[in-house]
Amino acid sequence: MRLIKYNFLLILSFTYVFSQYKGDIVVREGVDAFFNYEYEKSIEILSKARINYTDHPVVHVVWAAAWYQYDQSSFAAEKVYNNFETRLDEIEHIYDSLTTAYPDNPEYLLYLGTAQSLKARIYLGQKKYISTFYAAYKGFRTIQKVEMNSKEVKDIYLPIGIIEWYSGLRNPIIQITAQTLGVNPSRANGIDKMEIAATESTWAWMESMSVLSVVYQFFDLDKKRGLFVSRTIAEKYPNNYDYTIYYTLSLLQNGMLDQAKSNLNLLDERLPNQRIYHQKRYKPYLYYLWGYYYYLKKDNNRALQFLDLCIDEYDSDLDLMLSSAILLKGNIYDIQNHRQDAKREYRRCIRLNNHTSTMDLAKEYLNEPFKG
Repeated sequence: MRLIKYNFLLILSFTYVFSQYKGDIVVREGVDAFFNYEYEKSIEILSKARINYTDHPVVHVVWAAAWYQYDQSSFAAEKVYNNFETRLDEIEHIYDSLTTAYPDNPEYLLYLGTAQSLKARIYLGQKKYISTFYAAYKGFRTIQKVEMNSKEVKDIYLPIGIIEWYSGLRNPIIQITAQTLGVNPSRANGIDKMEIAATESTWAWMESMSVLSVVYQFFDLDKKRGLFVSRTIAEKYPNNYDYTIYYTLSLLQNGMLDQAKSNLNLLDERLPNQRIYHQKRYKPYLYYLWGYYYYLKKDNNRALQFLDLCIDEYDSDLDLMLSSAILLKGNIYDIQNHRQDAKREYRRCIRLNNHTSTMDLAKEYLNEPFKG
């Protein structure tokens, strides 16, 4: 199962309230640069902050997250994962030392758990689901110790919600393992916790909304809520190309075609200015969005052209858009009474086995044709 757009558990990097440490202002500046796709600026700020404010609880994990995002925009997956794992090992040692030096400070314990959990992103991209769960669970258990003593901190609901939601996906091995280890595998409860973080937390609200936008668009469908959360973060960080993509998807899902087309034109205009690996990743996403747009405009032939481009050029370890494109292609073939072609696409979609809602729909349409 390939989960969230780019960052499953990378979101844990920002889940605790900054609480009057020296260097807070500098670290905040680095984080804002990170979210606005100014990776070199973010890395420069945070690298200096790690030296000047070694005891700051968040600086090390945000530094690793910033490097991960920069590497994703610049290198192939194998190098990205190798670099990320090396940096995570480094900062885990740092947090181990800080928890020993400051045993009564829960923030160091929280970010130790965060560093441990971030390795799940590596295994997730490699479709190593059990390894993904165990890496996330290791960090989860550490973070739970913070929860027991800091229930008033709403930010903590994000990582707890994610592990509950993830373990609630329909992988029986993970569900059984989660129950054995004392995790409640509940998608509904996980979403409820993430919603608390999205609406009540001081710091984690933006990443909670980022996660929920994808949950509501691809897994537990809620078009209206998906539109609200995706629009909120896209407007907060207008230079974040990824956020604009998912906001545009929500516009399409809610039938707001004029605004969606305006966004699509803007995304087309801005694509050449993105980094080379971001272009390779995002261009097929745009093809899918254009295909979806023309499908909603009832121009199925043009829609198929864009969907084929999306499928043929897809270049991401996250296959959410890919499964959506294949399903929509099957739907169009059904509308055109090309039933065998439609069934071929539905089977192709099912083989991705990414636990999105497209899997259920593809199985349904494999038995009963899509009616439009």
